[in-house]
Amino acid sequence: MIQQAVILAAGRGTRLHALTQERPKAMLPILGRPILVRVMDRLREAGVRRFTVVIGEREGEAAAYLSNSWYPDAEVSFAIQAIPTGTVDALRLAAPTVRGPFILSSVDNLTSVAHIQRLIDAFERAPKTIATLSLIPSSAEQIRQSSDVVLEGERVVAIEEKPATPRGQHAAIMLYAFAPEILRYLEDVPVSPRGERELVSAIQAAIRDGRTVNYVTAQRRLHLTREADLLTITKVFLAEGRDAHILSEIPSSTHIVPPVRIDPNVSVGQNARIGPNVYLERGATVGDGAHLENTIVLTRASVPAHAHCSEEIVTPHAHISAR
Repeated sequence: MIQQAVILAAGRGTRLHALTQERPKAMLPILGRPILVRVMDRLREAGVRRFTVVIGEREGEAAAYLSNSWYPDAEVSFAIQAIPTGTVDALRLAAPTVRGPFILSSVDNLTSVAHIQRLIDAFERAPKTIATLSLIPSSAEQIRQSSDVVLEGERVVAIEEKPATPRGQHAAIMLYAFAPEILRYLEDVPVSPRGERELVSAIQAAIRDGRTVNYVTAQRRLHLTREADLLTITKVFLAEGRDAHILSEIPSSTHIVPPVRIDPNVSVGQNARIGPNVYLERGATVGDGAHLENTIVLTRASVPAHAHCSEEIVTPHAHISAR
């Protein structure tokens, strides 16, 4: 049974603009817990108990959260990637902590616990396999933004990062099961035209050496790359129902339309209408008579009285007018 995971969480998430001005992508909230922790929660539910988290040099908040607020039966260590120079360099930093086969996951990919279990099972059923990849059926345009995978039966016979002309019909997502031998291929990976060293090149080198790479497919994943993705992920988690709770005192005049999550220490005014699909993070404020639906209000952000928010993520720097 795979017991270890390496989580790549050093990216600042520059494409997320206002959401990552004051915190890294790894700490963006999904119903009261950072996305980093949501990724780790699902791995833990699948049986993983040892974690190495690769974080940036300014991301001590993530280390503090996991050291103080996570499960006592999990072993968590950290590696610092001061300069984000690609997945190969991130994994090399984590390599001294690897003890046996492991899962590698990015911090911005969420799949189901069932998929993680199928990934582990597929890896362990084939003892000579060096890697089991997670694949998702994709369009040519999606593959050009990800990695192209060519299949023959149950084996991966080629993989290429961001190809100009895709050959396959699946893209690999950053959730892999690896034998520790994959680490031997990291040293010789060249720098790409984008200035990074990509893990896909190490997997392709292993394939050229005759090593077996197999795969499992996922029909869906939740991927946090754009601001709108945070709202999409939040809606999925609200629909699951496990964390749809109201944890602050709110006025009796407030009309709640489930599903809704309200963290502790949230202020809601009189006659507000909250929901459906609303998450109010700790420290958020909603004014009298405001109407929120399909909306996230982040910590220290305020929705003024009588404003109407729909399909929005309200940040502390947002300017919302009453309507």
